[in-house]
Amino acid sequence: MAVGDRVEKRGHIVGFQEEIEKVSSDEDAFFNWFNDTGDKDSAFLRGMWDFALHIAEPVSRYVSKPEDKIALELGCGGGRILAAAAQSFKGAVGVDIHTELDKVKQELARRGINNIQLIMSNGIDIPVADSSVDVVYSFIVLQHVERIEVFRKYMQESSRVLRGGGIACLYFGRLSIRSLNSDSKIQNFIDTWIERTIRRSRYLEIPARVNCTNLRISSTLARKIAEENGFRVLDELISKKSVPDGAHLYGGQRGVVMEKI
Repeated sequence: MAVGDRVEKRGHIVGFQEEIEKVSSDEDAFFNWFNDTGDKDSAFLRGMWDFALHIAEPVSRYVSKPEDKIALELGCGGGRILAAAAQSFKGAVGVDIHTELDKVKQELARRGINNIQLIMSNGIDIPVADSSVDVVYSFIVLQHVERIEVFRKYMQESSRVLRGGGIACLYFGRLSIRSLNSDSKIQNFIDTWIERTIRRSRYLEIPARVNCTNLRISSTLARKIAEENGFRVLDELISKKSVPDGAHLYGGQRGVVMEKI
């Protein structure tokens, strides 16, 4: 995944907009910026896998009749995951802070995907109406916001835009990372135990280059913030990375699946 040249001190919005603008004139570079796979088509293929593994599988346990549902993605980037969502739901809304959403819409149309709406946001609010979508999801995005208050705001906004009984699946940077890039269930158990006991209310705001992890949150604190914003937590998740030998290594994100009460 691409990164900027310096630590971003002006906020996540400005840094991302500038770095994305630098690659906007080259299509492959632009679409590959959001997931470093080598070319545009590979980025969309990887997006299908990420959607299937990290979003569709956990969400499908709690959502029926997806053909009647509208999903919303926070941080849709180049549309690689949104493309998969649009083919899995009645429609999909993509929200992002960058100025190249027309480019994304044209690429999705070229791939036969037209049941979408793309909206530019200010990096804090979700500019759609109250109770207007059925599913909200975000993957490899909220770990890049630099303040816990931005995470809180996105949790609040996700609750606002969901209909009653709607489902949210949000991933965030995990606080304890002893099991990162390993397949050790013991190390992951220790990470989980630490976040539920010793570091229950902890988070780290980390100065970092654009597209590197800026925010790590304990799973216990994430649950607390969810419940404060009208959610019931249904499940806790952890991201996985596939490697050539077939193993799944633990990634750098935890996630929560939630129902709007």
